[in-house]
Amino acid sequence: MTQPLLQNVGQMQHWQALLDSAGEGIWGLDLEGNCTFVNLMAVNCFGFASEEMLGNNMHELVHHHYPDGRHFPGSECPIYDVVRKSKTLRRLTDTMFRKDGSSFVAELSAQPVIVEGSVVGVVVTFREVTELQQQQENLHRAYEMAEQKTAELDAVIESMPHGVYIATSNAKLRSNHVAKMMSGGTFPPELKTLETALAGQWSTETVSTSNRWIRSVAAPIFLNGKILGGVAVNTDVTQARLQDEALRKSEKLAAVGQLASSIAHEINNPLESITNLLYLIRQSESMEDTQHYAALAQGELARVTEITLQTLRFNRQHSKPTEVDMAELLRTVMALYTGRTLVRNIEIELKLVATPRVRVLEGEIRQVINNLVRNALDAMSKGGRLTIRLHPQRDGLSGARGVRLTVADIGEGIRPEMQEHLFEAFQTTKELTGTGLGLWVSKGIVEKHGGRIRARTRRGERHGTVFSVWLPVESSPNLVAQVN
Repeated sequence: MTQPLLQNVGQMQHWQALLDSAGEGIWGLDLEGNCTFVNLMAVNCFGFASEEMLGNNMHELVHHHYPDGRHFPGSECPIYDVVRKSKTLRRLTDTMFRKDGSSFVAELSAQPVIVEGSVVGVVVTFREVTELQQQQENLHRAYEMAEQKTAELDAVIESMPHGVYIATSNAKLRSNHVAKMMSGGTFPPELKTLETALAGQWSTETVSTSNRWIRSVAAPIFLNGKILGGVAVNTDVTQARLQDEALRKSEKLAAVGQLASSIAHEINNPLESITNLLYLIRQSESMEDTQHYAALAQGELARVTEITLQTLRFNRQHSKPTEVDMAELLRTVMALYTGRTLVRNIEIELKLVATPRVRVLEGEIRQVINNLVRNALDAMSKGGRLTIRLHPQRDGLSGARGVRLTVADIGEGIRPEMQEHLFEAFQTTKELTGTGLGLWVSKGIVEKHGGRIRARTRRGERHGTVFSVWLPVESSPNLVAQVN
């Protein structure tokens, strides 16, 4: 008897060792729901000693309440259905309880133990999935939040009054309804901004397409340092361009009117001299005096001719950039203001250093110079000194070759409240005679040429204002694109 008993004990220890080595909790139940065996994983998970579990009702020990705290009667326990209905239970997620009353979420499976066709018990396996379930819930919430954010972003994109284009790196393109109205949803081929964004760079471009002007701003979409795609926002600026052009034409007409007044003064003086000289010729009895008066009259006529030529050059417009001698351009503009400077007792100081010729639209740059000179003269109605300097200068950022022009007066200076808005439209220091467009137009012309314009002013002691213009020697791509 002793030997078989020892063998049975050895077998039981062997089977218990196998149970304890399992990666899941395992326990057995008899037909009344009492524990017949339990492995180490289950003991450790529930916090009971094996002696406290063996022979006791497992439902009352570890499965006695619903998750919401209500009592869970054994008659409703799905594990007991395995006995009652011989029904296998697979992967049921439910709440279990430890000895200390704390709970955890477990994934349960139960199989009936059948001997000679009859159910004699149940084997239950489980694993704790509290953390997994929490992760799944967090993932679900994150997914819902992502869907909500995506819906909100879609609503924002669709409500924007601009055409929005979003391109992925695999060439898929998405656009909002405004973009579909503007270009049928396809990105305008004239624009290269989205292509530049996909290459990882910001870009801004304004082009004429399909009888309208489109301004496009594009940027790459980065995630963890990688380019996922690009986004471009296109705006129809046709009306704004037409309005700006109308304002520029208005300013040009005003400038021509003011120039005509100056020219009238310039021509009037030599004409008066010619009238007087003709009178002297008629009264003279000496051929020598007559020839002298005729020579003087011829000189005055030459002066009128020069003024007329300068006026025609001022109004001349070129459709393409040409190489221009800035020093000569300055001299032709200043020739039109000789009479005004004399009447107002204004001293002119020209400091023109030899500079390379620049590729510009001559008529537009002449308009800029005329605006700056006229403003400087108007600032010195009681006399003063106008200093104009020209010298070569490389750009401090790009190193590009260029020329620097400065126009300095010793007027009273610009009021502080005007300084921040100096280059904005309809801002003027000449309430009665100014249009408020001259500097705004000048800034647009200079920037179109790839240059910069700025101003420095001082009031009080050593008062005056200096306008500085830098222009590149070579035409900017922006200028060539706009002209073409």
